[in-house]
Amino acid sequence: MTDTDHTSSRKQPGTRPEDHTDWVALGRRLQNIQNTLVHHDETPRYGDDYYAEALRRLLSDSRSGWISTAEHQWLLDLHTHVDRRNVQEANRRAREARARYATASRKIRAELAGWLRRVANERTVPARYRREGVLLAADWLDPATSASPYARSQTSAVSRSPQLAPVSPVGSDVLLALRNAGEREGRLAVGWWQQHALEGRGASEQAQTARTVLDGIDSSDDGVLAALPRFDVAGYDADRYQAHAPAGAPGWSELPGHDQALVVDAVRDGFTDAVRDGVAVRCRAVLTAREGTR
Repeated sequence: MTDTDHTSSRKQPGTRPEDHTDWVALGRRLQNIQNTLVHHDETPRYGDDYYAEALRRLLSDSRSGWISTAEHQWLLDLHTHVDRRNVQEANRRAREARARYATASRKIRAELAGWLRRVANERTVPARYRREGVLLAADWLDPATSASPYARSQTSAVSRSPQLAPVSPVGSDVLLALRNAGEREGRLAVGWWQQHALEGRGASEQAQTARTVLDGIDSSDDGVLAALPRFDVAGYDADRYQAHAPAGAPGWSELPGHDQALVVDAVRDGFTDAVRDGVAVRCRAVLTAREGTR
């Protein structure tokens, strides 16, 4: 059984809704049903207040298993809020794990490449062709340090190509700073979105837009997400990296392609999460304000 009050059922998570149940109306309905089923008479016997109080005492008891529409909607909103927080926390941990993996992966590749370069000599790998393949594999694993073929051969007449300077790795602290920079840009983009999508429209149109967008974010609807501000991957260049990177970070031109991709991913993740969270907050504020005026 649920009450008939739907106008103020949605409350902010963490705030229990007031009980707007019309007990008198429910008591009147119960009396009419009892008169029809038991007494076969439509004449009221005890009055609406009597049945209303009886129902309130019965259904307000926590053991009854009954909750009002407002209470039910509050629970749904609370679970939605908790689920969203869990998704955000899971995404944050995944980003941090990717950053740690990238740092550890570079270290492992460098150590493995160094070992290959140490053991690949004329005694362990007599065939020059195979020795060249081992050293090329080391180059592929650790492109920051050149290990051109025959570099360790004392008798080879092939000259060694210039050794590349080591590149400073992009550590997790740098990636976190870049993500924070993306979040700042995302929050600015939310203000632009609010101005163009919500402001300057009627209250009912704002509420409809807010409900559609909020439901789309919750369900990861591609159409709704595509209409939100998007990070310009193609436009990310050395100048933007320099503006985002913290002091001591390697220069853009010093980063190999893999590290540049990690940089772009970190900034894009921060931007995207800030946009979705910020837009959701604006939409909930519009819906809460509208329900408060009813």
